[in-house]
Amino acid sequence: MKIAAVGPSPRDIAVTGLRAQRTRMNVIANNIANASTTRTETGAPYRRQEAVFRASQPLPHADLRKFGVHVPRIQADLSPLRSVYEPGHPDADEEGYVEYPNVDLAVEMVNLVSAQRAYEANIAVVASSGEMHNAAMEIIRG
Repeated sequence: MKIAAVGPSPRDIAVTGLRAQRTRMNVIANNIANASTTRTETGAPYRRQEAVFRASQPLPHADLRKFGVHVPRIQADLSPLRSVYEPGHPDADEEGYVEYPNVDLAVEMVNLVSAQRAYEANIAVVASSGEMHNAAMEIIRG
């Protein structure tokens, strides 16, 4: 007996959440790693990055692979950089100030915990979906 799918399963949608949260955690890890980077390849200080999430809404005749959440882009946080007086630093300006990244480690850690919890919630959905599928198969088998 074959059951026709009417849309994406909760598992499929949760998998998109797993991918999005993994991307978010990678971006956060990159921010933490570059919290003291005063010069990038462009010569400017590192700027904090943010993963932008976009939800796809179910529409009639829509591509089922596009449901869930996606990360269409990673964007720079344009908040002000931190200016610290360090006249001996190689990246100090003529007044002795060094511009440091706009990365706040406390904020990054809170965001990391949030992303981790969302990742775990999506894993729970995937696991529950599998258990429900197996239970349904047992009922069908009789």
